Amino acid sequence: MLISSNQRGSTVTVLDDELTEVARLALPAQPHVLVHDESRDRLYATVTYRNGFYDKHGDLGHEIVVIDPGTWEITEVVDIAPYAGPHDLALDGDRLHVVCESHGGCLLTLDLNTWQPLGHVPTGTAGPHWLALTGDRTKAYTGNKEAGFVSVLDLVDRRMAGRIAMPTGSEDLEVRGDLLYAADRARALLHVVDTGSDEKVGEVELPGNPLRVHVLADGRVAVSHFHAHWDSDESSPDSVSIVDVEQGKVVEQVQVGAGPLGMTSAGADLYVNNAKDGTMTVIDVRDWQVRATVPMDGGAHEIVYLER
Repeated sequence: MLISSNQRGSTVTVLDDELTEVARLALPAQPHVLVHDESRDRLYATVTYRNGFYDKHGDLGHEIVVIDPGTWEITEVVDIAPYAGPHDLALDGDRLHVVCESHGGCLLTLDLNTWQPLGHVPTGTAGPHWLALTGDRTKAYTGNKEAGFVSVLDLVDRRMAGRIAMPTGSEDLEVRGDLLYAADRARALLHVVDTGSDEKVGEVELPGNPLRVHVLADGRVAVSHFHAHWDSDESSPDSVSIVDVEQGKVVEQVQVGAGPLGMTSAGADLYVNNAKDGTMTVIDVRDWQVRATVPMDGGAHEIVYLER
């Protein structure tokens, strides 16, 4: 089962394993990132802005929408004010970490039993947008669009612990094992960082500027590209590159829809949500062929797979 947050449509849509829509929920405003809390069997969606994307948007949102995937009903809309501009999310037991644009740019931590804030850690910059946690949940990294570094946050002592230099800004990032993979904002590079030392240990040249990062089950890294600026009127196909980090190169490139803004994988399939043309591309990772293109709602953003 696939769940998609659709920003322009202000909806969450649900597809069964046959890629048929089986449920649709209207949300209070435009949802961005979506995560599934397995222990509570709840989905959490951030309302980042009243409308628009980073760089061009209306008022900041300040809600997290809670969805029951058993009934496909909204069970709660959590107002996190005075925190605002929530975007990426990461689960940590009974805690939810939320990157926020408010408070100068911070990582907010919420108690999932009460939805009360447990405090925040400054990221040292405006514009933190993406989030990755180490496997032991002791350290967090934020991708910062407007700063020349990735922020390193100590989740035990609740402080900013360091900076990893990325002079032209960073986009999405993901941790797998002892490595952090981070997309450069302005250059066609995927950065590789050792999470023990927080030092860069490599970089991979890409065929275009990267946006989203998703590590596949075999350790290869899927990276999405917008080949035209996200705010242009052009709606031509974009692509996803497959990076073999050990070889240090792109080994596959697959054409997808316009604006690939969300990725997840399950079994032999890689699912790519394309925000600009409102589609989802389904790629077979065994031969890198597109096996389906599925119509979605406008601004298809995050995509989550649930085993049901």
